[in-house]
Amino acid sequence: MEKRVDKYKNSHSTTQKILRKFLYIGMIIVTIALTGVMLGVGVAAGVVQSIVKDEKVRSKDDLDKDLKKLFETSYAYFQNKDEDGKPVLIGSLRAENQDRTLLSDIKEVSPNLTNAFISIEDRDFYKHQGIVPRSIIRAAYQSATNASSQTGGSTITQQLVKNLILNDRSKDLERKSKEIILALRLEQLYNKDEIIRNYMNVVHFGPGAHGQQMYGVKSAANGLFKKDVKDLNPAQAAYIAGMVQRPNALSPFYSDSATANKEESNAGLERGLKRMKLVLSKMKEYGYLNEKEYQEALSFNLEESLAKPEQFENAYSKYPFIMFTIEDEAAKTLMEKDGLNLAELNKQGKYRSTLEEYKKLASTKGYRFYTTLNEQLYNEINQDVIKGITLRPRLYPKSGKKYEEELGACVIENQTGAVLAFVPSTHKFDKNQKDHCFDVQNQPGSAIKPVLDYGPALELGLLSPQAKIVDEVIKKGGGGGDYKNANERFQGPVTVEHALKFSLNTPAIKTFRAVGQERAFNFIRQMGLNPHPHDTESAAIGGNTYGFTVEKMTASFATFANGGTHYPPFVISKIEDADGNVIFEHKSKPVEVFSPQTSYKITKMLRTVVKGGTASLIGRKINPKYDVAGKTGTSSDYDDLWFVGYTPKISIGVWAGYDYNMSMTNKDMAKNAWVNIFKAIERANPQLLAGKFSNPGNLGFEMAVASFDRARFSAWQETKRKEEEEEKKKKEEEEKEKEDGNEEGNEITIPVITPPGKPKPPGKPPEPGRPTKPDDIQHQNIPFSLDPSRERKFP
Repeated sequence: MEKRVDKYKNSHSTTQKILRKFLYIGMIIVTIALTGVMLGVGVAAGVVQSIVKDEKVRSKDDLDKDLKKLFETSYAYFQNKDEDGKPVLIGSLRAENQDRTLLSDIKEVSPNLTNAFISIEDRDFYKHQGIVPRSIIRAAYQSATNASSQTGGSTITQQLVKNLILNDRSKDLERKSKEIILALRLEQLYNKDEIIRNYMNVVHFGPGAHGQQMYGVKSAANGLFKKDVKDLNPAQAAYIAGMVQRPNALSPFYSDSATANKEESNAGLERGLKRMKLVLSKMKEYGYLNEKEYQEALSFNLEESLAKPEQFENAYSKYPFIMFTIEDEAAKTLMEKDGLNLAELNKQGKYRSTLEEYKKLASTKGYRFYTTLNEQLYNEINQDVIKGITLRPRLYPKSGKKYEEELGACVIENQTGAVLAFVPSTHKFDKNQKDHCFDVQNQPGSAIKPVLDYGPALELGLLSPQAKIVDEVIKKGGGGGDYKNANERFQGPVTVEHALKFSLNTPAIKTFRAVGQERAFNFIRQMGLNPHPHDTESAAIGGNTYGFTVEKMTASFATFANGGTHYPPFVISKIEDADGNVIFEHKSKPVEVFSPQTSYKITKMLRTVVKGGTASLIGRKINPKYDVAGKTGTSSDYDDLWFVGYTPKISIGVWAGYDYNMSMTNKDMAKNAWVNIFKAIERANPQLLAGKFSNPGNLGFEMAVASFDRARFSAWQETKRKEEEEEKKKKEEEEKEKEDGNEEGNEITIPVITPPGKPKPPGKPPEPGRPTKPDDIQHQNIPFSLDPSRERKFP
């Protein structure tokens, strides 16, 4: 049995659809009419308001905000400049794989492109007031009747409203009514050039040769043809304008399948070329091209002019660590520019989420971030840092995986705090994403002693470089055993210089105690080294809860090189907005931590570390003409290895170790890496290593003994005196015992010497004490009685 009900049902449904579409046309016409009355006379607002519901009449300020909410790609630059004197581009910041550079003026665009858009999208653009009623009605009729030929009814102004202000592509009456009202409103408040410029900034063009989604004509010209938008010829302009209809389908670089063959990949280009010819014909029809120009455009080999993927360098592939560092530093800089307190946000638990918000802002507002990083220096030191160093994998028991040694390094300009270069890792980004310069914290070991112990003590007048401190066993604060030196031996009174040179622990602990924990911590806080709440006096020899980054440690040593003035390290030197206005420029905020005298004394002592102390390896391997001071550091069980050294102009810090607590077998890795970096800088820019540390004068007097250790020094002297007396007494007793022993038996023995030339004759050996012949004296022990009254004289 037939189901006739379905036939009638389908017929009824089709009729309803047609009626709804004609009703839609009618409502559009009413909306246009009422809108014209409302905008021209100011009546009928209630009727229109009932159609568009909550849509308010927007002011110019409202529309300005809407037009400025477009994302725009931001860029980062090296410190060094190219042949034209412009900063060298590092690359664009990621914006969810999207690329857009905004036009600031329509004059930046080739007239070919403007004419192409008007020809294919809105031929009456310079005549209408935002809408073309006949076009709207025609498009609605075609839609209602399912006509085979469908033409767009939206003007360029309407498309701008739909794509940017409303951001709504639905086809209901309310949305279309809002679009019409806002298009008319936009035409009242902005001129035609402003409208088409904003339109060209908002349109989407699909993927480019660089693999990113292109938004705006500047991005399209670059991504499709590797050209500036002002240099597009008629064929290229027509191709771009034609893509607006179906950006992905008409893109020469789009494919629905990752495994598509060449034929499938070329389908987009073929469709795009067909659409380009339509645009060119419209340009000729409306008088934008003459016959000769038209024919030349048709014969232009557009495929050959397409950009090649290899023409684009993805900064996140070439310099991943730099780009992620810039994202973080740019976000923090913008946060501080907006008056946010990063430490307070951290206390509130809002720091991470706020940072992510600002990272997105930094990537999508068209900023230009100018950095302190030097391209050549960065490349040179990362290329050479592990030269001659074998990375040794070790099994981490908890994970059952093997890990290779890691390394982080930082190069800082002493007099500004500018980070000139850094080493993030010994491995490529795809193998290890941890940045061991800026992000990873490690225990500093003895590298902390100059900044936390001896620097503050010198500043407070508690000791001097040649003052003695007793190197002896001392108990740990709060119990738990004794502090020991690395070799588990103690040397007694040693100078401060000697204690630093050979990295003795107990003098450092004594010094830290004399300064006082909180006072010592306040010194390093001024240098950006913030102790953890759980840190105690073991921090004096590098036993911190978490430790510090290489960047912060290097900057703290730069304080000594800079005469005691600390300049916080920074990477972002300047920020420009999309219009080229400077919205941020780094201004140094120096902090006077130590006097020039204290700094010079520390530097003099740290020179000896390099020349003959724990870093003598470095002293042997670098040119002795350079004035270098520095300090080694080793945490418990050799889990962390450090060397932070400096010249008058730059400081270089290096950490080496595993990402998990495992002992280093290559105990010279940090020092050897430091030498490699030093030599790379010597090749790239030897001026950074030049100069000598100058004596500021007024160094004061030398103490014989550190002020806080005088009692222990006296006690040690007294103990030593007693020990010496005991030793002397013991020796005297031993001598007396020897003498007493010789007197036993009342006899002595003397050697009898055989004159030369008198060999022992063969035969039976003589009896002891008796020569074989009177003149043949053997080398014998001849006993004889000792008669005190008769002393035998020997010649």
